[in-house]
Amino acid sequence: MSDRRRLTLVFLPAMLCNDELYRPQIEGLRDLVESIALTVAEATMAEAAAVVLRQAPPHFLLAGTSYGGSLALEVVARAPSRVVGLWLMGCSAGPYNDPTAARLRNDRVQNGEFDAVVEELAGAITYEGGPHAVRAANSFRRMAKLAGPGVFLRQNTALLARRDRRADLVRIACPTLLVWGREDRFAAVQHGAEIGALISGARLVVLDGCGHLPTLERPDTTVALAREWLRRVEMKARAGRDDAPVYGRGETHAGNPP
Repeated sequence: MSDRRRLTLVFLPAMLCNDELYRPQIEGLRDLVESIALTVAEATMAEAAAVVLRQAPPHFLLAGTSYGGSLALEVVARAPSRVVGLWLMGCSAGPYNDPTAARLRNDRVQNGEFDAVVEELAGAITYEGGPHAVRAANSFRRMAKLAGPGVFLRQNTALLARRDRRADLVRIACPTLLVWGREDRFAAVQHGAEIGALISGARLVVLDGCGHLPTLERPDTTVALAREWLRRVEMKARAGRDDAPVYGRGETHAGNPP
């Protein structure tokens, strides 16, 4: 991507996470884009999306994981003309699938059990058989400790009350990449497949041996996928029309490279 048309890639981290979630990608894409990570914790998804739109440039690329993926969908629903490329991981476009468990976590954190909740999340957030599982889980623990219980409560509460954005997916026209861990315990592959079926031209890539945090569990693979996605964005920008060629919709299964 030429300097003249150099874009900003806005990363929206998963709940309790920060820019550490995307450090391999920020470094691996440095020659193509400017990257910023925005950790947002507002009372509602609407307020959180407003924060992102205030801090982002007029036109930008958008990537989000888990909570950050749901927030990305809120952002693109509110300002579709500003988002020129979308990359989602481990999220859902529909309502919260287990609100009772989420409310129980809020209650526990409010009662002083934040560390225990974080440890439970860390124990399930990665695929234990993956090559970077321990490192990725420890990274999550570090980020969560820095975020603290207040951030968790705001993000979790906002996520609980999020709008069902499935009907809005058909209006997304930008090149879209969906990267899912086969062993994701928080957002099953079916969520990615549902999103991919509704966004024209979306590419779904399912990573074997990977859990909820693909950017940490499979850093090299996700950088390679992102570079290919950025080429699609550039192709559409050069074509300068809504029907610019993009790669066809479909699911790719990725194995376990080192």
